[in-house]
Amino acid sequence: MAIKLITPLTKLRVAWRVRLFRPILLIMFLLLCLGNGALYAQLMGSLSVSTKYSDNAFQLSDYDLNRWDADHHLLSFAETTDDVSIASSLELVYPINYRWWKISPSLKFDLNRNISNTEKYRNDIAAKLRVDRYYWYASAQYAYQPHIYFRDFSDNDGTDDLQNYTYSRDIYRADLGIKPLKNTSLKANIRKEVFSYNEYFTEADGDAIQGGVGIYHRFPMFSVDAGYDYRTFNNENLVDSDDASYDANIYHAKLTLPKMPISDNGKAMWQPSLSLNYQQRYYQGDGSWYGGRADYLYTMNAGFLWSLSSKIDLSLDYSHIFRSVESDNDDVLLLKEYGENRFGAELKYSF
Repeated sequence: MAIKLITPLTKLRVAWRVRLFRPILLIMFLLLCLGNGALYAQLMGSLSVSTKYSDNAFQLSDYDLNRWDADHHLLSFAETTDDVSIASSLELVYPINYRWWKISPSLKFDLNRNISNTEKYRNDIAAKLRVDRYYWYASAQYAYQPHIYFRDFSDNDGTDDLQNYTYSRDIYRADLGIKPLKNTSLKANIRKEVFSYNEYFTEADGDAIQGGVGIYHRFPMFSVDAGYDYRTFNNENLVDSDDASYDANIYHAKLTLPKMPISDNGKAMWQPSLSLNYQQRYYQGDGSWYGGRADYLYTMNAGFLWSLSSKIDLSLDYSHIFRSVESDNDDVLLLKEYGENRFGAELKYSF
């Protein structure tokens, strides 16, 4: 695996990100200033604290879980195979109303920490601009995730040393929605993701393009939100011969019941929901690891939302994730199939 040196090109990439992010902040600042004039505007936002338990924090196969129990040196990076994460999120929105237009610039900051496996921390930021008018809306967003840690892998330089498999991700996204009928909305989105790995795994760098369409309809007793996304990942792979490029079909659907009062006298409401996500990922490489390989990822989520007041929400959810794999390589089957259960809780205050 290649070693990435701090070159002028690397410095240029960092500077380019900074220059790209500055105009977004400048536009939002100008909108804030305009909002203090003839336009009507008010600062809004939310603050949330959440916790999540995972029984398979590194998405290990049964084979790897057994090796970890046996203290295998290649799994020594995991302090525990399950873990609890604690996260906080702050979102600031400054909606500006002018005649029939509503312009909403926003910033969101996310912090996440794992109790046992401390390397799995996250500090993410996102800037968004949304425009609403009558029965349609449009939005543009940029998000930067500077540190995403997956796990450790052994370096193939002959030393068999474990190295952090980490990357940063830039996300550019645009959304469009229209409401042709009273209870029906049509949605479309497109986004680009840029993956930049650390110096030990530069061969994994690449870009992903994803676009999708969806429909939301509110029935008298429940609402349905369903859609389809197509995703393609282009692995730059300038060093290694094993190409990780893939194409994917993503199907998702969510069923939500209307808010119902918890008691006859109280104002608190509760709302259950159930969602399913199914992804078919077909790898395009012809090497020993990715050649002829297909991953099938199933995710089921059940959640409950309690609106304790007009400003405070409490939510609980459970997710089950399972990945099955098709491959002619027995090692891929042994290492890449896994199951995971997640339990989460979030307390959110809106202002």
